[in-house]
Amino acid sequence: MATAALHVSSASAQNVPPPPTPVQDTLLNRSVGVLRPGDLLKIAVFRDKELSGDYPIDARGYVQIPGLGVIKAAGLEPTDVTDRLRLALVERGFARPEISVQPMIRVSVLGEVRSPNVYSVDPGTSLLRLLTVAGGPTDRAKLKDTRVIREGQAFRVDMEAGLKGSAAGRIVLYSNDVVVVDRRKGLTGENLGLTLTAASLLLTILNIGYLVRHNP
Repeated sequence: MATAALHVSSASAQNVPPPPTPVQDTLLNRSVGVLRPGDLLKIAVFRDKELSGDYPIDARGYVQIPGLGVIKAAGLEPTDVTDRLRLALVERGFARPEISVQPMIRVSVLGEVRSPNVYSVDPGTSLLRLLTVAGGPTDRAKLKDTRVIREGQAFRVDMEAGLKGSAAGRIVLYSNDVVVVDRRKGLTGENLGLTLTAASLLLTILNIGYLVRHNP
């Protein structure tokens, strides 16, 4: 994993915690397969649609499924959770239950992307992939100042380099991460267009004034 690609941000946005202490390797080097609070489990129980659905893992690490009860999930592999759910179904009278569990992570994308939102994506999704899912950056985006906020700490990521193939784009995200793409200052395609429209309108007004004064 590209731990060197994350650096502490020197800037902060509204409602964003101040820059933290330097990145710890233990924060970034985590197993992709282990389930965590905030993950989403897409559970399908064949021949029983009432038990099928999307179930989040709560802050305590448990998933609550009506009809099956509360099951510990955080810290386990998806296969372990599948086994526990299968056992719970057997205890409730299901003979040879068939069940599948697809884990998803939920990550927020804010700022200068075309579709800011909370996204449910596959575990192991990279920062570059998530920005693609969010529609890509707008023309106001300052990709050098992209930030990943994780567990209350904000880390600066140079996604301008990430788009060119650097390790920054390969950073793996986790549930509850928040990605913020800052806004670039100065003229952009959008505000340049507004400026030209205003200038054209002003020129039209001046021309009308000139014609009125010289053609009484």
